[in-house]
Amino acid sequence: MKMTQNFTRRSRSSPSSSSYKYLALILFLWNGLTLFYVYFFYSGFSHHDVWVTSSSQPFLAFNENKDSMNNSAADADASDNLSHLIIVAGHSVLVSGHLHDADIDEHDWYLLDFQKGKGLPQSIVAHVTEGIRQAAMDPQSLLVFSGGETRATTGPVNEGTSYFRVADAMNLWSNNHRDSLKNSNDSSNTVRARTTTEEFATDSFQNLLFSMCRFHEVTGHYPTKITVVSFSFKQHRFEQMHAAALRYPSSNFHYIGIDFPNDVDTRMTGFNLEEATRGEFNNAAKPFENDPYGCFTDVLKEKRKRRNPFHRTAPYPLSCPDMGDLLGWCGPELISENLVPW
Repeated sequence: MKMTQNFTRRSRSSPSSSSYKYLALILFLWNGLTLFYVYFFYSGFSHHDVWVTSSSQPFLAFNENKDSMNNSAADADASDNLSHLIIVAGHSVLVSGHLHDADIDEHDWYLLDFQKGKGLPQSIVAHVTEGIRQAAMDPQSLLVFSGGETRATTGPVNEGTSYFRVADAMNLWSNNHRDSLKNSNDSSNTVRARTTTEEFATDSFQNLLFSMCRFHEVTGHYPTKITVVSFSFKQHRFEQMHAAALRYPSSNFHYIGIDFPNDVDTRMTGFNLEEATRGEFNNAAKPFENDPYGCFTDVLKEKRKRRNPFHRTAPYPLSCPDMGDLLGWCGPELISENLVPW
């Protein structure tokens, strides 16, 4: 006899309708907050990623109200009036495209081991900022960020363009330009329109030498005044050694030494000025004492070779033929003043 067994299926207890409403509300608020965070997180950084906008001043376009045919003539006239070369010497290249915090984040820059943990990003941005400030105060100046493709690991990225990109990404132009224009007689000028890069220098001597030729490429003449922005402990090297080797008049050469922004406590950065000064003398300035043009001693020749991993050849003998003697001079005696064009 076949037995039939009836099973009574128990229904699972389900949450009440009010519980469902609370759960739905919580999920709705959670999703809303997540979307809100994501939107504002990325939109908050998006303006840092857009370096060039419709309001950006193109190179040497001092007067945008003229038609395009007259603009070329206006640019030529503007460059003819420039007489002051401002150089910001490069010390590193970018390895990141997230530059909103390039003044504090070491991961944005390619740093050697001895450069890490010493606040170098703050120093770099302080140099860029000061260069822009100086250029804003003098409408007859050309600002040059100088430095070549010095690091094999990073690929063909140069120091000069890296500095320019940081100025764009952090909007350093308007911040410094606005304040400095109070001391300027030409409120129509913008610093970005008077800024270019020099992309072949491998050491401090070439920062100065090549930037002088870069100035000539832009203006058709040589500067009657030069200002260099770099670290304070490099002042002797630039003033007493490089400028002297180039036979540039000391009365027209000015140096601005900046290690950190004024509001930074150097004790918190790991930077040691005495240690940096010793290293500067032993590893940088001293070799130039016997080799003022950096071209015949093994230590300086090897340094230039190491800092030119992509085998770039500077075009300056072609673009500045009247600097030909100087560009090819190797010393050890200083070049005659009769052989330089200033």
